[in-house]
Amino acid sequence: MTSGAAVSGLFREQLREAADELVEELGIPSPRLEGKLLRPVLARAAAPDGLWEGRPFLAGALAVQVVHEASLLHDDILDASETRRGKPSIMARKGIGAALVEGDHLLTAAYRLAHATGSDAFLGLFIRAVERTVAGERRQCGAMGRSLSEAEYQEIIAAKSGELFGCAVALPACLTPGADIHRPFALGVQIGQLYQMVDDFLDLCPGADLGKRPFQDYRQRKWTWPLAEAGLDDFERDEEELARLLFHSGGSGPSPMRSALRRLELKVARVQSEWVAEFPTDSVLPELLDRWTRIANATLVREEASDRRSPGAGGREADFGVVGFSEPDVEAAIRSVRAQARALSEEGGWLTYFARHSRSFRFSARLFPAEEGRLVAGVYAFCRFTDDLVDDAPGLSPTELGCRLEAWRRLVRQAYAAADSGVVLLDEILGETARRDVPSLYAEELIRGVAMDLEPGEFTDLTSLRRYSYRVASVVGLWLTELFGTTTPRVLSRAEAMGHAMQLTNILRDVGEDLRRGRLYLPLDHLERHGITRQELEAAAMDRHPLPSGYPDLMEELMEVAEADYAAAAEAIPALPIFFQRPVAVAGRVYQGIHGEIRKNGYDNLSLRAYTSFSRKVVLGGRGLWDLRSARRRYASSEGGLAAFSSSALRTASRTR
Repeated sequence: MTSGAAVSGLFREQLREAADELVEELGIPSPRLEGKLLRPVLARAAAPDGLWEGRPFLAGALAVQVVHEASLLHDDILDASETRRGKPSIMARKGIGAALVEGDHLLTAAYRLAHATGSDAFLGLFIRAVERTVAGERRQCGAMGRSLSEAEYQEIIAAKSGELFGCAVALPACLTPGADIHRPFALGVQIGQLYQMVDDFLDLCPGADLGKRPFQDYRQRKWTWPLAEAGLDDFERDEEELARLLFHSGGSGPSPMRSALRRLELKVARVQSEWVAEFPTDSVLPELLDRWTRIANATLVREEASDRRSPGAGGREADFGVVGFSEPDVEAAIRSVRAQARALSEEGGWLTYFARHSRSFRFSARLFPAEEGRLVAGVYAFCRFTDDLVDDAPGLSPTELGCRLEAWRRLVRQAYAAADSGVVLLDEILGETARRDVPSLYAEELIRGVAMDLEPGEFTDLTSLRRYSYRVASVVGLWLTELFGTTTPRVLSRAEAMGHAMQLTNILRDVGEDLRRGRLYLPLDHLERHGITRQELEAAAMDRHPLPSGYPDLMEELMEVAEADYAAAAEAIPALPIFFQRPVAVAGRVYQGIHGEIRKNGYDNLSLRAYTSFSRKVVLGGRGLWDLRSARRRYASSEGGLAAFSSSALRTASRTR
């Protein structure tokens, strides 16, 4: 088999020759065609012999590359970059106006090249990819200065980086009558996501040679995925502190960046497996993925060996905002947590524990097949037990409770690494999570969410509340969705929305109960807008004072927010594996039914608790199944799997029919 490097090199030369002819024929600006030309090379890797030598293919491959070059000119403007590939950028040499005009000229020339393929299928896909690339960049700019959820980040990079890769990999199928373009497109999007993830990983490595200053994204307040491994959700650290938090393990297992690399390797393995299944004779992508992994690993080894990454004299910072607990304290907490888990097992095991605590979700969980239902029960038991580590430990200080959560996090990592944690629940659930190549991030983010309640603060607006609901609820849906084989960003973002909706419903149900525990989860800006103070709410919750006059309107506004998330989530349910669709549809509708009970109680959730009876759950569940039928019809008549399915989801769905 010819090496991937040799194939790539020969094709790059052929593309440059074809570019000269097409530029002259069409009278368009000449692209630079510098660098690795990854997108055209991957189009070549996906093409059967003979197809890639024809003019339509070469025009399409060149169109994708020219759009990429136009985007680089715009990137230089957005990032105020003085250099590009070690040379002064056009913006630096000629100014912003000249860079904009040149970028726009390349972009419009790319459309002419796409048209020259003679393929309506490719032209449609190409137009979509260009628009999504711009939309992804715009969305990233709009998110500057705040942390992103995993699904939101993946959705952004799938657009800004993945769509052009998807277009390139689908080019051969577009030029082959009757070929399926969806599968190669989805696979190309995953490669583009992976490419961006590698770049974002290396951006946080000071020793990486990227032709730009390290930590550039962080300094520009752009959130990238490795920050989640360290539990970071702000942009206030200096570079020395940031490096220490990212690269030092603190004696609790791998460093955050080492955990991030493990996630990267899992994604590489998944993408490579899907590529080999689709293109078994290609050597280009496997060599490319191997190179990306080796660069990331070698760079990380250098960073972890650097002395300046060690912690300062003040001791180690924990993930949970608690500073100062010692290793003996953590070891004692580990013994205590194990004992609490063993007591749970003696009471009937975690399946009984799930049955006792998760009544609303347990109703819909009956629709799962036995094995999948056991896995769902285990994940929910993990979530509940994590809560109980704090709630069932009266008299302990926030620091002591934080120590228990740190102990639990270490046991999670042990179980995920296939070491015996001494906790049956963890060994089974985290072990299966690892075997299915799902990151442990979701379990650790949930622990961080519980830690946010150690010293409850207030939430200024919905954005800050959604950060909390992401950690305590959305990650559960994301975890289960990936466990059952779906990794598409668009679907994951809807799973995240379902978590936000359910958590907001829980918050609205429990306002009075939470106030009596000293907690308020309602966003303060909404209270102010409706002329309501915390003191008025506390008086109504504790002394049965009348509801504030603006309170029903506040409840309706927040229920509308939750209902919009339920609706967004429902549209993606048909993209899930078949066995997963009915339980999720029923669970969403049953939870949403709590809103009706709040209304029946005259919006008094301060002294009353809204709940749905079993008979009411049956009615709501039936509505959920009816809604699912409608959603399936809409999904089947829409764009289909192009943006909603990944290759892995398609294969999972076919296995479970």
